[in-house]
Amino acid sequence: MEKLEFKRIELSDGEMARELLAKSDFRGCEYTFGNNFVWRNIYNVEVCFAEGFYFCKQGKGRGTRFTFPTGCGDIARAVELLGEYTDERGLPLRIIANKDITQKLTEMYSNAKAVLNRDMCDYVYLAEDLENLKGKKYHGKRNHLNRFYENDWSFEPLTAENMPECKAMNERWRAENLDKCEMSAVAESKREELCIVECSFKHYDELGYTGGVLRVNGQVQAFTFGERSSEDCFVVHVEKALREFQGAYTAVNREFVKSLDGRYKYINREDDTGSEGLRKAKLSYYPVFLEEKFVITFGGD
Repeated sequence: MEKLEFKRIELSDGEMARELLAKSDFRGCEYTFGNNFVWRNIYNVEVCFAEGFYFCKQGKGRGTRFTFPTGCGDIARAVELLGEYTDERGLPLRIIANKDITQKLTEMYSNAKAVLNRDMCDYVYLAEDLENLKGKKYHGKRNHLNRFYENDWSFEPLTAENMPECKAMNERWRAENLDKCEMSAVAESKREELCIVECSFKHYDELGYTGGVLRVNGQVQAFTFGERSSEDCFVVHVEKALREFQGAYTAVNREFVKSLDGRYKYINREDDTGSEGLRKAKLSYYPVFLEEKFVITFGGD
């Protein structure tokens, strides 16, 4: 009888993982191979391929949880395999899933209890809203853009040629945001971000990322990159800008979405991790919906 055998995620898992991710076509940021790979050290990400599914596990001990597996196998069998895995180790079975899958699982299993995790919900926007910024609600954003566009600016794809300049800009971002920071949850989160950016740059091509670079007076002032999660949705994993020029964040956001040339209806800008400042910033772009994430616990605790 087949059992799940998890292992540390590797770049070589990418081809099979992407094939199974595409079959499920979920919009959540956790349903991208790049996300799974670059967070592997921080979240102890391990993966397994079995019964037509891509299984992804995070955490250790009683903090272990699984994203709902992707692929085209039998859902009941997937849950059964996860249950056997956790039972053998004396762990609770916890699965992270979107609203639709959560409804299916709670209907299928009477012992499944689901709780919405607001801090994990992704902010999803209409690409045309981010590109055009039309209407009164975006008045402030347009003002920031107008100030930025007064500069001698340019936008280009992020490539191997300009990546060294992006890395240098990232070090300047570190100096602006971390060098004088005291130890705190916010500082720790920013340090994790830096690790993610460095890992992403190192494996940029292998991860199949798409990105953009914003310059002022020829100097890199912002960069961004991400990957598709579903047929109609692109996930922005990273966006960084320096403080020198007002509106740089708004400009790199808009110019990058424009560069995607209408290939995606939705842009997923990921979650806010519970940060009040980040939540306010993401809401200010008026998401069309939140990609809700539920923690489903099976059995006792």
